[in-house]
Amino acid sequence: MSLLDDLPDAIAEALDDVFRDGVLEVPPSGPPVSDGQGGWIYGDPVEHGCKALVADASDFRRIALGFPAEDRLVLVLSATVEGGAVPKKGDKIFAADPLHGFAIREFDVIKRHTDPAAAVYELQAR
Repeated sequence: MSLLDDLPDAIAEALDDVFRDGVLEVPPSGPPVSDGQGGWIYGDPVEHGCKALVADASDFRRIALGFPAEDRLVLVLSATVEGGAVPKKGDKIFAADPLHGFAIREFDVIKRHTDPAAAVYELQAR
């Protein structure tokens, strides 16, 4: 094992009090099933608890990456995601938003970035 393997757990432990409880919601996998009446039945999304922090992207990042003004930056500690799920485009993240009194808000995941150790997922969310 290398230092990079231990980093996600070490960072999650160190920042546990800073990040707040959140939920990563992953859409159901697999094709929809016929309901026998011409419609479709879709499975339920799967929820994974996690620790998340909502922030605004810097002006530099907004300009350099074309990050729209209405998008937010949601940081997720990878070691805290239940079941080891990895956020991806199309997922939803429920996290406490400081711009709204830390009320839990729903965000759509647009893009995911991470560090070399995959310790923190940086989600562009809308």
